[in-house]
Amino acid sequence: MTERQLTITAAESPSDLAAVKAIFRAFVEFLPIDLSFQDIEGEMARFPGDFVHLLIAKYGDAPVGAVALKDHGEGICEMKRLYVLPEGRGTGAGQKMCERLLSDAKGLGFHTMLLDSLTRLEAAVNLYRKLGFEEIQPYNFNPEDDVVYMQRLL
Repeated sequence: MTERQLTITAAESPSDLAAVKAIFRAFVEFLPIDLSFQDIEGEMARFPGDFVHLLIAKYGDAPVGAVALKDHGEGICEMKRLYVLPEGRGTGAGQKMCERLLSDAKGLGFHTMLLDSLTRLEAAVNLYRKLGFEEIQPYNFNPEDDVVYMQRLL
């Protein structure tokens, strides 16, 4: 019997793009907030839309996570929609996707990566800090009280 392995790859094929979109929909359902202020339905309708790079995590052949990169211009990008499905948790998929996205973003010519999260998503915020992200002033609108804005130089 072969051992299942975690792989992180660029999502480019139609099947990978469909899986990423489904994972992002699961992310929206998981979040304890309403993302309508971000026009999430429009984002899904235009997918991949503003995302310039997408990664998918697979455990064996099963998609278990995804993350997107958005270009803000002038060498600045933003990590968006990092999510690992319940069946992929504990595999290191979240950290490995972040590390790969940081590397890919640098290779694409970006010098700074932004992200926003919620302090109640403690595991995510701790991961971002572990990866060298530091808190910054708000760079976009979010109506939640516990938003944390972060950046890391690449």
